[in-house]
Amino acid sequence: MRLQKLFITTLLSVSVIGTAIPANVSAASYATTKRTYTLKVAGKKQKKKARGAIYNGKTIKTKAPGFLRGDTTMYSASYVFQKGLGVSYSYSSKTWKITLKKGSKTITMKRGSKYAYVNGKKKKLPTPARRVYSYKQKKNYIYVPGEFCAKHLGYSYSWSSSSYAGTFSTSNSNKASSSVTTLPATNGEHYVQLDKPEGLSESDISTTDDYNNYRLIVNIKGNYSSYYSDASHRSVVGDSSFYSYSVAYSNGYTKIYIRPRKATIKGFEVTQTDSYIKVRYDSPKAMYKQIVVLDAGHGGSDSGAVANGYKEKNMTLKIVQAAKSYFDDDPDIKVYYTRLSDTYPSLTERSDLANEVGADRFYSVHINSAGSSATGTETLYNSKGYKSSTGLTSYNWSATIHPYIRSATGFTNRGLVNRTGLAVLRHTKTSSTLTEIGFISNKSEAKKMNSNLTNYGKAVYNSTKASFSKNPTGR
Repeated sequence: MRLQKLFITTLLSVSVIGTAIPANVSAASYATTKRTYTLKVAGKKQKKKARGAIYNGKTIKTKAPGFLRGDTTMYSASYVFQKGLGVSYSYSSKTWKITLKKGSKTITMKRGSKYAYVNGKKKKLPTPARRVYSYKQKKNYIYVPGEFCAKHLGYSYSWSSSSYAGTFSTSNSNKASSSVTTLPATNGEHYVQLDKPEGLSESDISTTDDYNNYRLIVNIKGNYSSYYSDASHRSVVGDSSFYSYSVAYSNGYTKIYIRPRKATIKGFEVTQTDSYIKVRYDSPKAMYKQIVVLDAGHGGSDSGAVANGYKEKNMTLKIVQAAKSYFDDDPDIKVYYTRLSDTYPSLTERSDLANEVGADRFYSVHINSAGSSATGTETLYNSKGYKSSTGLTSYNWSATIHPYIRSATGFTNRGLVNRTGLAVLRHTKTSSTLTEIGFISNKSEAKKMNSNLTNYGKAVYNSTKASFSKNPTGR
């Protein structure tokens, strides 16, 4: 008898659950309070926090807000989709079949099924549709996965943590998926904003500043290539012709490539909320307070000094890679690397990188070589070299870092050496230095260096940090 009453109630009121909300209170404002109410979902009694719904900037008024099930926000089929979005909706209590229709798009699914049919094509649901009983309202309601249904009916959807509501909007993707929302630059800022699908966490997203190829790569765990290929999920503040945008999927990750159309290195700042990813870009100096170019000497076909079973190019690379592990954890210093693998950038390319990004410092790491008895650490500067924008000279920069490197090696202190003829010290248009860690030609020193490359990397980081503390950029 009780079961019969529940079915009758469902037929009379296929809508949404929820604690009673005053008629003059919107779902979004109600949901923002994160009020908890008691439901029976899939036969289990549980407490849920209310979630609102917004359509084209206006709150969908309802006595039945949504709730989170797993990673999916569930919404009332009747209140949100039928009444709020204007979708044609029907439900059969006999067959449990749910039908949602908007224009040429039709979604059918059965309550409790893991699959739905979109215009006859089978699709897996993030979570099944459910009949949910509200203890407060004493009614049953049909709930469907909000984002899935919205997207397949032609709406855009994203989650707004500030409103604690799902935001629906009319999508033009069926007409022109290449149409990007473009707005004028605000306070000189230029950025790309990407919608964030529900269920995508901050830890699922990482970025790679692929400056050697003049682009930023946004790496997203999972296959969202179709989602991010749809321009309705992207907006640009500033000049949209300034950059190119492409999406690819490989090895379990969606990769979004954002690249300035003019082949120049740009600085990027990436921030996230629950509902979007914001990529701001400008010249490096406009984006970063402190910039250093770190150069691992030699590389590729140029081994540098070779002695006692060691190659200079390998030692310098390992030192720089070790330094990178420290710089990666320091958001205050932006580092550009001339190489991070066994490649050979020309001497011109090394100084050009520093000049293009407007580096505040240029730091080249080398290993010395002479006779087998030669020993010690020395740092080279150019007395005729360029100064940084704050007036820091090559000598001042070298004098700051040298004690750190010398302390890390424990080798003989050979001090500071003036070298005006070195290309990387002569052509970099900022304060530059070149440190010679020790002598590879000295068997004992070479062996000790090879065992302490990580420590030297740490010294490179610490000395750079000290220099910026002593001589700040003022940005």
